[in-house]
Amino acid sequence: MKTKRVLIILVGLTLTFTVGILAYSQMEEIQPKMLLIYGLIGIVAIISILSAIKKMKEEKEGQPIYDELTTQIKHKAGHDAYIASMYMWLFIFLFRDLFPDTETMVGGGILLSALIGFIAKTIVRRKFNEK
Repeated sequence: MKTKRVLIILVGLTLTFTVGILAYSQMEEIQPKMLLIYGLIGIVAIISILSAIKKMKEEKEGQPIYDELTTQIKHKAGHDAYIASMYMWLFIFLFRDLFPDTETMVGGGILLSALIGFIAKTIVRRKFNEK
């Protein structure tokens, strides 16, 4: 158990250090959209680390981490997120003239795909009354 906690802390610190180096290296020419992307990456990292800590506590209490319902929720949420992401990418490429450059289009699409996955998982959990 202690090894997992150390590993999570190490990953979190590495991610924070990397984001800090990236932000520092672009201090003079940092753009607001890049600051937004860095912020979203940090938020996703914090959510991931907190969910991993929650799973470790549940495992320590003796609760099963993966059961049949959890597997069904993952599969259903993954399917829904995949379908929604495909439509989202279709609309991004149809309306690519609205984006200022390719990096914004691809970066926004990747972040939206991650957000869609998170939302799909939350909706499916609520549908199955799983907390």
